[in-house]
Amino acid sequence: MSYRDFQQRVYSYLIKYKEDVLKIKGKGISNRGVEHDCLFPKPYCDAKIPVMLYENIKSTVVDIQKSKFAYKPHLAASMHVASSQTACINLFVPILESEYADKILKVSGVAPTGFDHVDRNQFRKGYCFEYWESSLEGSKGLLGDHSPHAGTDSDVAIAYRNFDNELCLWLIEHKLTEREFTTCGGYRSKGISKFEEANCTSCGIKELLNNHDKCYYHKHCGYYYWKNMERQYSFFSGKYVNDGCPFRGGMNQLWRNQLLALELEDRRVFKEVYFSVVTHPENSFLDKTMNDYRQLTNNSSKFYDFKSNVLVDNAVAYLPDWSSWYKKVYFGFD
Repeated sequence: MSYRDFQQRVYSYLIKYKEDVLKIKGKGISNRGVEHDCLFPKPYCDAKIPVMLYENIKSTVVDIQKSKFAYKPHLAASMHVASSQTACINLFVPILESEYADKILKVSGVAPTGFDHVDRNQFRKGYCFEYWESSLEGSKGLLGDHSPHAGTDSDVAIAYRNFDNELCLWLIEHKLTEREFTTCGGYRSKGISKFEEANCTSCGIKELLNNHDKCYYHKHCGYYYWKNMERQYSFFSGKYVNDGCPFRGGMNQLWRNQLLALELEDRRVFKEVYFSVVTHPENSFLDKTMNDYRQLTNNSSKFYDFKSNVLVDNAVAYLPDWSSWYKKVYFGFD
C-alpha cells in the first residue's frame, strides 16, 4: 500500500464518522482556499474542544485546560479530522483516567521495563500532554529551544513507579497519518547560508561536537542540543551509514525527545526515563527512520515503538464502549 493509499484510507474512516455520526456535512477551507471533506467548517474548526473528541472525555479535557497542566492545542486540533493531537488525547485520556490504567498498560506489553503503576500524585493524575519540563531551566526548557511557537514537546508524559517504588517517566510521541517525523528546522530554514547548509550534509556527530557553531541551531538559535550531546554522545554512538549530520532528517524529532529524556535522567528528576513512539497500526511509513535511529542508539531499550491497536485491543475487557468507538473511528471497524 502506498502512502497516499494509506492516508486516504484513514481519512475515509474519519470523514465517514464526521458525516454519518457527527452529522457535519460541510467542508472546511484550507489555507490555500481549497475546500476539503477532511476539514471542519466554521464554527467547528474554531472550537476550543475538538468535536472529534470522544464524548465521554470532553468534560475531562475541559478540566485539563483549566488546570496548570493545560496543553497548547495544535493548529489542526479542531480543524482536521486526522489531527494527531486529538487522536492522541482520544487514545490516552480514557485509559489514564480509568481505574484500570495499570492493568491495561501491563497486559498490553507496551509499558517500560519495570513499570509497576502510574503515580497519580504527579502531574494531573499521573499524566500530562505536550510535556517539556519548564521548571528546571525557566521558559526555554532543558534543551533551550522553547518559545511560544517552537520547542521540543512530548505528546504524552506518564509518571510511574517501578518495582522498587522509584519515580520514573515515560515520554510518548504519537503519530497518526504522518509519513515522517519532524525534520531539522535549521537545515530547512530560509535563512541558512550555502556554507552552513553544506555543514549539515558533510559534518558528522564528532565534528559537530568539536565545533558546535557548525550547527545552525546552535550558532543562530542558541539551542542546547550539542551542549547536551557532550554528555549524551555514548547513547548515539551506533551505526549511521550516511554522510553528514544524522539529525537533519526525520531522526531530528526522535533525537530531541531522547535528549529531553536523557537530561531528565542525568538531573535525577526521574530514576529512569523511557521514550516511545506509538503509531496507527497501518502506518509503516515511519519504520525506516525508527530503524535507522535504533541502529544509531545501539538498539537501546530506552527507545521503542508500538501500535495503537495494541492498547485498544487490550482495553476491550476494561473499557468496551471506548474501545469499540476508537476502532470504529480510527481503524474503520464497524
